[in-house]
Amino acid sequence: MALMMTTGADLVPQRPRFHRERQERDSHLLEPEWKGTRVLVRVGHDGPRFVGYDGPFEGPRELYDAITAEARCGTAVIDGVLVDDWQDERDLEVDAEGNAFTRSGGPRRIFAAFDLLEVDGESFLDVPLLERKRHLEGLLAPSVNVRLTPFVTRGLRAWRDTLSGQGFKRVVLKDWNSPYSSGQTNDHWLVVEKLGGTR
Repeated sequence: MALMMTTGADLVPQRPRFHRERQERDSHLLEPEWKGTRVLVRVGHDGPRFVGYDGPFEGPRELYDAITAEARCGTAVIDGVLVDDWQDERDLEVDAEGNAFTRSGGPRRIFAAFDLLEVDGESFLDVPLLERKRHLEGLLAPSVNVRLTPFVTRGLRAWRDTLSGQGFKRVVLKDWNSPYSSGQTNDHWLVVEKLGGTR
């Protein structure tokens, strides 16, 4: 891993390709595609806090503060999605009289992280995706406002019903050995458009 010569200000998100057929490939992982605004979050760096496909993006300061509070590092560049109107699944609860009910929380904006490009000045761009994800899991603690995107290495058919039930419409197949190509549309990431749902 090489030392970054910049602080990530010139990085923009890598773009996936769209693919109509549902398929599984060797050495690929599967993750849900979040509906929202794709951004890189620049933790602890001067300059823009959020960078989208077209450059700096004016994201919510309170969410940036929540991400920073959960990041175990001095600086980082994290790839993910700002998701509007996120609604957690309702849990069944029982009151003191034994009556069952569900508690409803209001929708809120969250950040769903799925990739890590830099930590404390060290570039992860050439590190294989699966290793980047492992570093991300060690760096970012999930919270009410910050989520780590779940993934599996096989089994889209078995996972499809779960994702559809949670409202996801699409899944992304990603080559777990792939590097990160800033700003490029990359064949290593394929968005598959065969799931039902609305999220």
